[in-house]
Amino acid sequence: MEINTNLSTTSVDGSIAAKRSSPTPNMPSDRVSLTNSSALDQALQNTPASRPEVVARAQSLIADPNYPSGESLSALSRQFASALLSDNQ
Repeated sequence: MEINTNLSTTSVDGSIAAKRSSPTPNMPSDRVSLTNSSALDQALQNTPASRPEVVARAQSLIADPNYPSGESLSALSRQFASALLSDNQ
């Protein structure tokens, strides 16, 4: 079997075909745009480290001897036991 790698530059009717230009590939840029990073930095600076209302709620729940309720603990323990049993099978 012979493979001819020479491509003809003539068209079907014998005239010389116009050479097509190859598309230029989209090369990734080696530059980084930092225009949006300043907005992100400013938003981070304006965000509090903690939310006082959430901390206050957590402190009140920790101080409550009835939290979580016995019913919630039982339901949670059943879910844990069920998950352990299904993992062992």
